[in-house]
Amino acid sequence: MRQPRRHRDQGFTLVEVLVVITVIGGLAAILLPAIHAAHLATQRTQCANHLRQLAIGNAGFVSTHDRYPAGIEQWFFSSSVAYRGIPLFARLLPHLEQNNVLIEWDYNDPINNANKGSRSNTAVVLPILLCPADRIARNPVVITSRDWHYGLSSYGGNGGTKSYFPTQSKTDGVFFTTGEASEPKANQEPIRPTDIMDGVSHTLLFGERSHDDPNYKTFNAAGWGEPLDEWGWWGASTSRKMIGHVTMSAEVPINYRLGFTYAQRSGQNPPADSFSQFQSYVDRRVSAYGSSHVGGCNFAFADGSVRFLSDSTSLSVLAALSTRAGSEMAQQAE
Repeated sequence: MRQPRRHRDQGFTLVEVLVVITVIGGLAAILLPAIHAAHLATQRTQCANHLRQLAIGNAGFVSTHDRYPAGIEQWFFSSSVAYRGIPLFARLLPHLEQNNVLIEWDYNDPINNANKGSRSNTAVVLPILLCPADRIARNPVVITSRDWHYGLSSYGGNGGTKSYFPTQSKTDGVFFTTGEASEPKANQEPIRPTDIMDGVSHTLLFGERSHDDPNYKTFNAAGWGEPLDEWGWWGASTSRKMIGHVTMSAEVPINYRLGFTYAQRSGQNPPADSFSQFQSYVDRRVSAYGSSHVGGCNFAFADGSVRFLSDSTSLSVLAALSTRAGSEMAQQAE
């Protein structure tokens, strides 16, 4: 028997609706991972472009001054805060078309860049210094004890094989403290192009900084360690810890994360049972290269190139790439 034709105003049957929903669900299951992957790839590309611009800005500075900028040009003042300085990124901004940020920058007394609360020069948030994948809880960060406002950065300069704590730094990279209050020695001078003897294509210039580390933040929640969400002041102008905000090092592997929580701190090697013992982990974590990209992070090299290094890159290779005159010609990770 012939079935009667459906009237043009008759709706879909339940079976037909379920079929459509199933098809749409299947398409979504196929497309969403691809869309997510494309989003991650776009973030990684944008980040690489930021690092490329930093490398170009650095080249402009070097061309103008025949030297690299200091990590921090540091002076000692008799009044609080004793250590004050001019950071790496403040010197680069004119070469990054960011002159408006530095119109009122005080190069004579750096504390004046940070003592105006939310109107401070240091409070400016600069998109060029932020990786879109970096998870930053608050930017700018506010240090309530002094009403300091500091814009955070996702990038740092190559501070060598150890950049932090300042008194223990190796100064074998590209950026470190200079000037009368420089550390670990007084009156250190910035490097010149001829000081990079390992080859500019084999020497790191800038790398990524990650603010994501759940285990480390359990210590912050307990009042231990430098809060990771407050680390990376691009305009660091005050305190002895300034160099740690603008540089990083090869002391630990790429994407180093703390391997234990505050509740698991007993029995670790090296020990982490007390606040003072935990400081060695603080020094490592705040100076670690890392990102929220899958599998590694972006680096700008001294020749201006930008490359993605895998987090499986050996520490020895990373250390070789971080020195400027170690006589290594390390094979770089792809």
